[in-house]
Amino acid sequence: MSKSTPFSVLQLFFAEIITLLVVEMNHYYHQILENFDDGHVPEREVKEVEMFAFLAPTLQMGHTVQDRLEDYWTKMEKHRTPFYGQTMARARYYHILRLLHFTDNNRNGDDRTDERLWKI
Repeated sequence: MSKSTPFSVLQLFFAEIITLLVVEMNHYYHQILENFDDGHVPEREVKEVEMFAFLAPTLQMGHTVQDRLEDYWTKMEKHRTPFYGQTMARARYYHILRLLHFTDNNRNGDDRTDERLWKI
């Protein structure tokens, strides 16, 4: 019998959710790109492995509370927590956070209601 790592257990539990998130985030990303006039592509699409890397610092932020989001990536020795910068670059984290989507904005099916939480 093979040993499973915490990551592999987490991956099995969240694989379907992560796949859905990545699909919807990349769909939203392409909707944003359609509105870019200069032809410059700001970032690349999000991959599933990056979503797991995104979740790690997001969950850890509940344990090392800072005043501002950018403070988690500070280089000031007194307040520095290397984990965040080693896990993901701040710009990439912000990019993924900005794209975070659970459902298609253009979807007009039965699941869409007048409630504000319909997207989740």
